[in-house]
Amino acid sequence: MSFDDIDLNLLRVFDVMMRERSVTRAAAELGRTQSAVSHSLSKLRYLLQDELFTRDGGEMRPTPRAVELLSDISAALATIRASIDRHQIFNPATTRRNFRVGLTDYHAMIFIPGLIREFSRQAPGATLNVIPANGPEIGSSVYLRQVDCALTGAAIRDDPGLLKVELGQDRLFCAVWSGSKIARNAMTLETYLASSHLQISADGLAEGLADAALKQHGLRRNVVATISNYLVLPWALRGTELSTHCGDAILQILDERSEVTLVPPPLAISNVNAWLIVHRQMANDPGTKWLREIIMSIYNESRTERDQGSTVGAPGLAAPIGRARRRSFD
Repeated sequence: MSFDDIDLNLLRVFDVMMRERSVTRAAAELGRTQSAVSHSLSKLRYLLQDELFTRDGGEMRPTPRAVELLSDISAALATIRASIDRHQIFNPATTRRNFRVGLTDYHAMIFIPGLIREFSRQAPGATLNVIPANGPEIGSSVYLRQVDCALTGAAIRDDPGLLKVELGQDRLFCAVWSGSKIARNAMTLETYLASSHLQISADGLAEGLADAALKQHGLRRNVVATISNYLVLPWALRGTELSTHCGDAILQILDERSEVTLVPPPLAISNVNAWLIVHRQMANDPGTKWLREIIMSIYNESRTERDQGSTVGAPGLAAPIGRARRRSFD
């Protein structure tokens, strides 16, 4: 193989395929036919002497060789793109670019309405894909360029290829049905340990921040069931004496009809971090920077609304705060 055999367009196909993991989606993004993309893949496989992608169900999985090549090829394309972008101005009003954002289930509930509204207003010709970003593996999705950026509360290992920005923190509460005995009485440690708990876990296995705090005291809560997302929380709690945990940002999407009361836990639990993650190679990309600014703006606005709402309500009572019910910190 000679360098002269490599067409830059072949590298673009490789880069897009690593993100999309689908010939159909890659062809749509590149504005080419599926057969043209398949032909480019065949040429790449021949030139690089590797399968590069293998079919796994409905997805094309990259081989170890493809993962190894990604960093260098993406870096080279990013350098070329940056050189061109220096002489061009990114205009969200005219761009037809496709953006992908990774959001946890928790953050998706809060962000999606404002994000879609603001994205559509500023970039009417662009498209936005929201991708699930639950668990530490979201770091790999950013690294492999499957998403442009991601907002997550998961502990992401430090990686020189990733830029992490902490947007803020949410305080963890106990969430209970507003008609339960727990909502009407003080949440003591004895009550907490005697209660049946509902764990919110994307994989049904991972322990939460509360479990880590309990372990430090040699304690353990009684988890009787797990659910995979926050959307069904009101229905899962309704009519029960179950207790679960969620960050106080959820106040913004709950109302009185949800019948959910947030109660301060009887022990110190770490806050929920909000990390915005982007690949360092794309940190200065004008389009990515624009998208990150929208996300940061929405997050800051949501924190302001939450902080203003937290001043409402009588100390020690389950009172309306914002549009939900929460006991005071006092």
